[in-house]
Amino acid sequence: MKLTENRSFVRFVRRIVAWPNRRPSFEPLSNWMMRKIAKIAMKKAVTKRGSTLDEICEQWKGASPPMADYRVIAIKDGTAHAEIHSECALRGTGDIGACYRMMEYDREILRKAGGELVILESQASPGRIFCRVAIRHQGAAMDDLTPAHLTSATSELP
Repeated sequence: MKLTENRSFVRFVRRIVAWPNRRPSFEPLSNWMMRKIAKIAMKKAVTKRGSTLDEICEQWKGASPPMADYRVIAIKDGTAHAEIHSECALRGTGDIGACYRMMEYDREILRKAGGELVILESQASPGRIFCRVAIRHQGAAMDDLTPAHLTSATSELP
């Protein structure tokens, strides 16, 4: 078994990665770290620019973390609606700001794939067991989507 297939190891790494993201003052460090991890994943997955939302989502899923469970639910009206069912180190913490910072990994992958992501609902919210996200082509208007970190009273703004 590969180390990245060991659930205990992956859970441990996720907790380590979550630590700087839970500290707003560490945002420059956490952004750098999440982008570096994403670049390693993209290189391994040979991530390339997609021309359709379906292709962009496939690139995103292909560079996802080990044992991740990313599900594209629907693509309509220029928006891909997806869910992230992977267990997150932030699950139930109420720290939506940390979720926003930690998702820099996904935003970096989508930048290369030609898309942008908005977290609509975070599993960091108490009671949620998965995240809901919206993905659009890079440069598309996103002002009709309300990011979770801006709607939660318990989150710290990035």
